[in-house]
Amino acid sequence: MATKAGVGFSENPKSKEAGAEAARAALAEAQASGCNLAILFSTSKHDPVQLRDGVRSVIGPSSRLIGGYSSGIITRDRLAYDGYQVGLAVLSSDTVKVDMFIETGLVGNEYDVGVTLGKQIKDQDYIGTPNIFLMHDFVKAKPPDGMSWNINWATPLLEGIGHSLGTWPPAAGLAMMGDWRCNPTYQWFDDRIEQHSAMALVLSGGVRMDTTIMHGCKPSSGYHTITKAKDNLVQEIDGRPALDVIAEMLGPEAYKRWIDYPFFITLGVNKGDKFGEFREEDYAVRLVGGAEKDSGGLVMFEPDLKKGSEVQLMMRSFTDFEYVRRHSEDILNSLKGRNPFLTLYIDCAGRASAYSGTEGEEAEEVQKVIGSRMPLLGLYSGTEIAKVGRDMQAMVWTGVLCVFSE
Repeated sequence: MATKAGVGFSENPKSKEAGAEAARAALAEAQASGCNLAILFSTSKHDPVQLRDGVRSVIGPSSRLIGGYSSGIITRDRLAYDGYQVGLAVLSSDTVKVDMFIETGLVGNEYDVGVTLGKQIKDQDYIGTPNIFLMHDFVKAKPPDGMSWNINWATPLLEGIGHSLGTWPPAAGLAMMGDWRCNPTYQWFDDRIEQHSAMALVLSGGVRMDTTIMHGCKPSSGYHTITKAKDNLVQEIDGRPALDVIAEMLGPEAYKRWIDYPFFITLGVNKGDKFGEFREEDYAVRLVGGAEKDSGGLVMFEPDLKKGSEVQLMMRSFTDFEYVRRHSEDILNSLKGRNPFLTLYIDCAGRASAYSGTEGEEAEEVQKVIGSRMPLLGLYSGTEIAKVGRDMQAMVWTGVLCVFSE
């Protein structure tokens, strides 16, 4: 039997009804009466128990269920955020092997959780090459008003998983957040409802996951070296306060003060040829989440920028979204006769039009290219995870397209 997949959507504010509506729509698109796997995402406005029960009322008790919160949902023909959006992908196949793993207790323990989760993944038997889709809780705790983000870091989590795996197979993922206010998040793992968890969905057998990275920005400076850093605070660049160096790189014509840097300044780390042509897939992108005037430091979303790291100031190329369309077409053309049956699109929540200030939605280009070919489930994320060079990397202000084919 060929693999069948479908995606359903609902904006019903009644959680149980929304879950049932999304599940029915997903099975209808898949032209299937049941499924092996359901991948569920919703905004934080939904009750996690009622939503799960609504989905279960349609897919039955035996289907595997995994997912969590997202601040918005993208499908073939729907794109919305900050409301009551629910997105559900279903998979029905007798050739795809489904394995799921979970570790809880993520807060302040990201590396150790990663080590244990990676050991679970490594110790399982697969049919051929496993394909890993990672999900972890973005929200450590809701910060007080006026305070910076309080989040679970993906960088040590990935380091822990990598320690256990040794070599990464195809992998991608996201940090799950239900809204911009960092309200509490929940995760679904079969019938369990968890918080502060890290999960892995692993598909093997007659399936392959291909990924492509879409940053939407290019280098606009030479290389600069971080000379002082602690955790996720970049204190000095080239031996001077980081804020001073950024101001100098921007120049007075930018009309930007240090208070404007959060969610505007983006730094890139080139994992490829330092002096070769720009290749988007070689870059890890870091968004500034805050600035400290007294220390002159930049507060980053992840702690991976350390003393000795070389960075470039990145310029956002969001005047049009041709690059999104091009990357979407390129990944489909690379499949070479394989049959794509489902795409997951991980999209930084900050790239949504309401927050990036663009006139249109870049994800609409994904809808046009991918949605015309197969079911599409897009998720707005806190952090995006993909392989850059040989390393798995946590990124911000990035889109990661994951195409599953057989």
